[in-house]
Amino acid sequence: MLEPLLRGTPKTVPFQSSPINPRWIEAGDPRARCAILAVSDDRLAMTVHWECTAGRFTWRYNMDETIYILEGGCTLNQPGLPELRLRPGDSAHFSRGAAVTWTVDSYVRKLGFCKAAPPRWIGLAIRLLSSAVRRTRRSTPVFGGGEPAESEKGEIVEDPVA
Repeated sequence: MLEPLLRGTPKTVPFQSSPINPRWIEAGDPRARCAILAVSDDRLAMTVHWECTAGRFTWRYNMDETIYILEGGCTLNQPGLPELRLRPGDSAHFSRGAAVTWTVDSYVRKLGFCKAAPPRWIGLAIRLLSSAVRRTRRSTPVFGGGEPAESEKGEIVEDPVA
């Protein structure tokens, strides 16, 4: 059965407790809640409304996620990368497999756009296949790009494909 076209808005979908894995918590007592706003028909993508109280934890991503901060803020740290401070209106993307340390000073509320990514080797195969198809299409003649067609009587005929 397909999902309804409109499930609700962040103000109408109720939050549910969404505890952070206790092994991931490094400081404080962060409390998280989540509301699932939408799920794709294939169940591989979803939009979530998420909020969390103060604390520090390292989140381990099992899917790709792009976030947009609605309220509050946080600081993100990932080994080898500069610290990233997010405030309302800021966004960030995390690829599956990333481990990012979140420091929430008091509170953060975000929208998350999550997508289950295929195994990396499948993603690479899809990109290679897509690239080969694009190259093939560029070398294939395209209808309607040449000289105007003429009828047997020498009249110019409209391109039937265009």
